[in-house]
Amino acid sequence: MDTDDLYSVEVPETAFRTPCGGSLESCVSFADIPGEPGAYAIRDTKLGAASPTLRFSAAEMTDFVTAITGPGDNA
Repeated sequence: MDTDDLYSVEVPETAFRTPCGGSLESCVSFADIPGEPGAYAIRDTKLGAASPTLRFSAAEMTDFVTAITGPGDNA
């Protein structure tokens, strides 16, 4: 499935998780996209449910994590 199609999949509000431990002002929340293994919807926690989401396929998420952490750190 290409990324445009990921935006057509409904992600329930209850699926979003916020992994940070401190202030919600500097965090993002994410959810697995149903039926798309390794694909995620990501949003800013400051706006909660009103926040627009970015959607990443499994390959795009791997590329994103590699870009911000460096090769070999995305296990």
